[in-house]
Amino acid sequence: MDTQRIHPYENRAVLKEYYAKYLKDMRKVSDSTVKHYFDALSYISRYLKEKSLLKRDIYEVMDLKELAALKEILYKDPDFINLNKQGHQMYSAGLNNYFRFASGEFIEQENVAAREMDIPMAPNALTDTPENPSGTYMAKSKHWKRSSILRRQALAFAHYTCELHPEHKSFLAQSTHKPYMEGHHIIPMAMQASFDYSLDVYANLICLCPICHRKIHLGLKEDRKDMLKEIYDQRGERFEKSGLRVTENEFVELGLR
Repeated sequence: MDTQRIHPYENRAVLKEYYAKYLKDMRKVSDSTVKHYFDALSYISRYLKEKSLLKRDIYEVMDLKELAALKEILYKDPDFINLNKQGHQMYSAGLNNYFRFASGEFIEQENVAAREMDIPMAPNALTDTPENPSGTYMAKSKHWKRSSILRRQALAFAHYTCELHPEHKSFLAQSTHKPYMEGHHIIPMAMQASFDYSLDVYANLICLCPICHRKIHLGLKEDRKDMLKEIYDQRGERFEKSGLRVTENEFVELGLR
């Protein structure tokens, strides 16, 4: 595992970095077009900040429903509609393209493989534990932010198939009309402080059926070890590409915690 706390990617949002790589390496979009997309999203971020709907920028939004809600607010805002018209639809084009990326629509349509997207990312920020909706007392604590958008994309990259046992079938989920699968952080997010680079990345997210997901958390120790070794065989090189330097023994140890 890494021992030095050096973050050359400091303050770079994970979704922003993946989006840039997708545009440049997957879609082969020109630098000028990439600039137009990011300029549009920068303007939209400032616009939403002025309305107190964002703290920093649109890439901080880690939930697709929240992103969709912001998109709907903008498209009903008379001022934004007017500005977008004056800008020849540049802002809506930039937002629509980013939303298409965030939703994972590009994965199936363009047959993009997750391993093609692996790069080191700066860790997400620590955040307070959300309030308990039941109203009962909860001690305040900190946890590492994780993106439900990345988890959703991980399922799409795996074509909604269990990556340990593809033969395991599941029911169709109402939200996606796809086989119900679950995203699992292979190296637990609780171990983020031990790594220079983010654990909330494609290489560290695996698509599992509900049975395998429960088994890797709650199964017999020897069975869990076998699962983790199989995952390391599949993902070792991808961990390295994502800046996550960990031996097989270290990986298994972490997964058993």
